[in-house]
Amino acid sequence: MVGALHLVELVVAACLVVVVASLAFVWLRRRHIAQGRTLMLGAMRTSAEPRWRLGLIRLRGDRFEWFSVVGPRLGPERSWLRHDLDLGAPQRLTEVVAGLPDAVAVTTGRHEVELALTPSTYTAVRAWHESSPPGFNVNVA
Repeated sequence: MVGALHLVELVVAACLVVVVASLAFVWLRRRHIAQGRTLMLGAMRTSAEPRWRLGLIRLRGDRFEWFSVVGPRLGPERSWLRHDLDLGAPQRLTEVVAGLPDAVAVTTGRHEVELALTPSTYTAVRAWHESSPPGFNVNVA
């Protein structure tokens, strides 16, 4: 009886260690992805994968980066240069995307990716997309 009790305690302790380690990894991964920048929630789907996948969006100087919410990858799953990203007009989604109330969908032009964003996230992405960093295309009239 004592041996079985110790075995149960070891199993419960191992399960707790796995849960705590998993939560710590999720927290550390999110901190690593953010790198001191603001992250936004969005979803993505492609014609090859028609199901919406929830993810984190990070806007860097000239890059739009999309990270999956869960998973071991520390780098972005998809990344577009600002001048290669062609955002279409937003259209209100009739289907529900978990975690994104009142989402709008935009296509990314030639990349054949559809993004679902909240209206405020769309506004932020659109403003970032239409602005340019200092020194970028300064000679354009």
